[in-house]
Amino acid sequence: MNLHRIRAFNLSRIFKLFLSSCFVGVKKPDAGIYRLALQLTQQEPARCVFIDDRALNLECAGNVGMQTIQFQTASQLAVELRRLSIEA
Repeated sequence: MNLHRIRAFNLSRIFKLFLSSCFVGVKKPDAGIYRLALQLTQQEPARCVFIDDRALNLECAGNVGMQTIQFQTASQLAVELRRLSIEA
């Protein structure tokens, strides 16, 4: 299902990396998945933005130092990304 979504929505044109719990064996809200994302991207936490609709997942990403955005609507997300100088 995960690969289907990536292909169906052409997500590879937007994202360079997909970290799926079904492939890596650790899932949100375990801090290990956020640390793995940081290791794989070789980025400082403050340079990363984690987007999710669940408060607990956002809290855990924030605890490792990532910026967070709670997804509500596509237009709200676009506004939040622009606020961070990220063009969607």
